[in-house]
Amino acid sequence: MNRGKKQGRLERTFDSGEMDRVFINGLDLRHNQIYLNGVDRGYEVAFETDEPGVDFVMATQFTKNLNLCSSRNPRKPILVHMSTCGGDWNFGMQIYDAIKACESPITIVNYTHARSMSSIILQAADWRIMMPNSHFMFHQGTYGNYGTLKQVTSDLEFYSKVGTRTMLDIYTDSMKKKGEMKEKSRKEIADWLTEQMDKKEDVFLTSGEAVNYGFADEIFQGWKNYLDERTRNPIVPKTSMSER
Repeated sequence: MNRGKKQGRLERTFDSGEMDRVFINGLDLRHNQIYLNGVDRGYEVAFETDEPGVDFVMATQFTKNLNLCSSRNPRKPILVHMSTCGGDWNFGMQIYDAIKACESPITIVNYTHARSMSSIILQAADWRIMMPNSHFMFHQGTYGNYGTLKQVTSDLEFYSKVGTRTMLDIYTDSMKKKGEMKEKSRKEIADWLTEQMDKKEDVFLTSGEAVNYGFADEIFQGWKNYLDERTRNPIVPKTSMSER
């Protein structure tokens, strides 16, 4: 029985074992696709949603899935379907670093929202696609910790300095490559980002605005368009580790 569905020329067919891997592990090895989303673990989460966001389990599973896909054929593109509200800084940077280090060309298709940590993860991809009704949000993040006053103060100072600088560097890198502010200096872009966050705290952008500012490459227009574009302009694989 054919369980697949054609969308343009992107055909998905699965046997029962493959279905289990997709639904349990978020991994479709046959089509080199990974599903990056939080899993409800039955405990209370921020924002009172069912989606816990980026955490240890998501980051660890994604890193394994990414390495599995890439090890089979480093030159074969990997498609990541991302739907997450953001989450933990450290585990988010684990995902970001894993994508940047991966030899395979990676496309991320963003569903619902790329906000907070997931807006940073999106920047790691070689090609970044926003679903038409998804949105983009950046901010300086929320902070929570416990311990002695010295421990909390030290931790806050570290993340205020290193985390903010890293975030601004990542956003600025993207905006310098494309978008309406690419001719600005790095300082001018970083100052604009900081000013927006100081004014609004949470800075929301539509999918179109995210593309205009350089936070994404295109708005999704169907799988046929995506495949046709990849045929005309294939994503160049990253330099292999042995060639660096």
